[in-house]
Amino acid sequence: MTPGEERAIAIVGAGAVGLVAGVRLASAGRSVRFFVRSREAAHAIERDGVRLEDPGSGELVRARATATLGLGHGAGATSSIVLLCVRSCDTELVAPAIGTAFPRVPVACVQNHVVNEATLAKHVSRVLGVVWRQTCTRVAPNAVVTLGRGRVVVGAYPEGGGEDVDALACDFRAAGFDVGVSPRIVDDKWLKLCINLMSTPNALVRPRDHVTQAFVETKARLLEEARAVLAAAGIAARSCDGRDRSLDEEIAFQRASLAQGTSARRLPVYNQIWAALRDRRAVEADEYHRVILELGKRHGIPTPLNAHVLQMLERARDEGLGPECLRADQLLEPG
Repeated sequence: MTPGEERAIAIVGAGAVGLVAGVRLASAGRSVRFFVRSREAAHAIERDGVRLEDPGSGELVRARATATLGLGHGAGATSSIVLLCVRSCDTELVAPAIGTAFPRVPVACVQNHVVNEATLAKHVSRVLGVVWRQTCTRVAPNAVVTLGRGRVVVGAYPEGGGEDVDALACDFRAAGFDVGVSPRIVDDKWLKLCINLMSTPNALVRPRDHVTQAFVETKARLLEEARAVLAAAGIAARSCDGRDRSLDEEIAFQRASLAQGTSARRLPVYNQIWAALRDRRAVEADEYHRVILELGKRHGIPTPLNAHVLQMLERARDEGLGPECLRADQLLEPG
């Protein structure tokens, strides 16, 4: 057994991302324990382990893991690293308990948004950031569907590296992920937040409209507004190693996607907004758009499309319309 295989990895949260990470890491020989708030999830993981299916390749992976209900004092003191995989809207609630349950253990935020690390740093001594680039859908309390192996970027918060960063990168590489190590993870996090703006039209627009000009133009214009806002605010949004498309490149990619045949979803793997609308749960994506709106207001940059898309997302959530409920032109143009 290699030193990496002896590492004990705690995963707080058994949503889609947590399950993918858990399956892959456990399959790579790491000792994985989930900390969950659902008794159903804890029982399912303890009884049957965790399962991942890739409908693209036909891969089916099962792995053993353990699960603990809640976060008790010192519950994870023997862990090598903690992966925080709860929704961003839950970070402030769970952060104090993490500081108590995992004393002196580095905690990595495997989450969207740009605020989680700062919130967590108030309660733990060492915070890492992780950018997760893989769409995945939880289909059972202990099962998830995804495509391929995915890409992750890791780094110390707000910048720098360290042995714990290198060790976590090694864990993810052993699990088959495409891994980047960032000297300034906040820049990668801002880039990912902008990319996540496109998740809203992906979830809201009916599938047959994913091959329309209105659909791809909505996504491109959301990014253009974000690019202008971040430039005015002096915020860098970039890839640590150039392997993730820049905002300029992503805008061009979206506008070319119709001709390239890449604008439509090909397989039944859905993002977190889609799943939240289906299950009538809280939708964290509204906060991505609000960040852009607030920065735009502060720096005098108009963001009308982000405002309209946010309004339509809130309507779908509040009225229980579910995912894939709108035409593409309803997002691109008000009215």
